[in-house]
Amino acid sequence: VNTLIMVHPKSLYLGITLLLLPSCGVDVHSTVPDAPVYYEIDFASSEAASLRQPSGYLRIEERSIENSAIGFGGLLVVHSMLENGVYYAYDLACPHEVSTDALLFVNDQLEAECPQCHSTYSILYGGGGPTGGPTKAPLRSYATQRTSRGLLIYNRY
Repeated sequence: VNTLIMVHPKSLYLGITLLLLPSCGVDVHSTVPDAPVYYEIDFASSEAASLRQPSGYLRIEERSIENSAIGFGGLLVVHSMLENGVYYAYDLACPHEVSTDALLFVNDQLEAECPQCHSTYSILYGGGGPTGGPTKAPLRSYATQRTSRGLLIYNRY
């Protein structure tokens, strides 16, 4: 027995529109240029002292050894506030300014902030998304991996 189901054209249009809506979302990527990242942090070093506690962070503006690479503007490494032993790494360059002259700092609210445009970014939970200011782009993030001695930060690609 064949049954023909009649669908009203308006219902069909509405169904197709609802299916397509999720794909219309804006996918914003960081505007900070790709740059090589390979940096090792030894947790026994004095450099890493600030990373030992949750919500601790470390700004890296210079390479510590010759074969390391610190991205476009340097690195901001953050110990997650939620989970002990989870770390996030971001480029220090502001995605709105895209300049090595406007390097982010961590403000009193534990957000990354640009000294020029005053955009702020969430850094403690791994997102790096904007929380204020003129920017729409998130921070460029990098992969982190625990090692036997500390932490390795590198490009995901």
